[in-house]
Amino acid sequence: MAVNRGCALVLTSVLGVFGWSGLVLGASSLTVEQNKLARMEQSQENRLVALEDVENEMLAYEYKLQRAEESLSKARANYEESLMAFKVAEREHKTAASSDTERALHKAKHAYAMAERGVDSRKRRVDIVQSTFGDLEARLQDARESVSSGETRLTGQQALVDKLVQAMLVKAEEQKQAAKSTASAPAVEAPAVAKPSLASLEPVEPTMPELAAPSADNEIAAPERDIDPELLEYVRGERDRLEKLLSELDEDEEGRQTFRNLSLRPSGEDSIEFEFLGQNQYRLVAPVSAGRQTYKINSWRFRRTIPSDDDGERYVFVFDARRLSRPRLVMYPEYVLSRLD
Repeated sequence: MAVNRGCALVLTSVLGVFGWSGLVLGASSLTVEQNKLARMEQSQENRLVALEDVENEMLAYEYKLQRAEESLSKARANYEESLMAFKVAEREHKTAASSDTERALHKAKHAYAMAERGVDSRKRRVDIVQSTFGDLEARLQDARESVSSGETRLTGQQALVDKLVQAMLVKAEEQKQAAKSTASAPAVEAPAVAKPSLASLEPVEPTMPELAAPSADNEIAAPERDIDPELLEYVRGERDRLEKLLSELDEDEEGRQTFRNLSLRPSGEDSIEFEFLGQNQYRLVAPVSAGRQTYKINSWRFRRTIPSDDDGERYVFVFDARRLSRPRLVMYPEYVLSRLD
């Protein structure tokens, strides 16, 4: 009986070691896929910000196009009136030429030429706005397709994470049941063998080989962080957008800002003040916490996802306040900036 209890104890220990190893490997895979899911959610949020930016631009250009078409319509009406006045002055001068009719003809001709020039310039303006609006429509379509594609990938990744979680639960339950079965197994009469010593019945603890600690002169360099190419392109685009916008800053606009005070308040943390850059752009750099976060900027709230391996990392926050009805919050890891050049 003592032999059977000892064998059962050893078997349980072995099962526990291998079951624990399987769960550790499963948890590691789950962590990798969960972090990948968080990165994908972050990229999807960036796509939604880009989509919103295009929508905002389209709203602005819809208004510009409306104003340009109204201006062109007025210019055409003025052209028709000046053309008729020119023809009348020309006919009167031919009928009874005098210094007065000559001055009237010269004046009417000049007004007609200016009206014609006004139509041409306003027509070019309409063409430019329509062309830009067409480009924005194409960008809007691309942005919508990108968001839709990202949503499909997110759904697939979420399904994978759910599958891994379920597999780990099943594995844990199987391990639990195996341990119960082993503990409750009926005793089998042992064959006649030499009486074992107490030391031989002790469960053997698995040992791991000792790793030599790296010396101060031979430290192992930390692996370089793998950066998603999509995130890299997003950060490059936002950096270039901001630089281009600020390069157009006039001296008169340099000190002009919409907000006297603009602050960011992460969930459960103290407020941080933004720095005004010009052109209604505000910037700050602050550490972030992993998970789904809500960032409050004055009265606006923005929800973002921070991957677990970015916990504690410094992020760049750029608040675009050019359209107060629909302001934008751009945010990305500061470490990406060192990989742009």
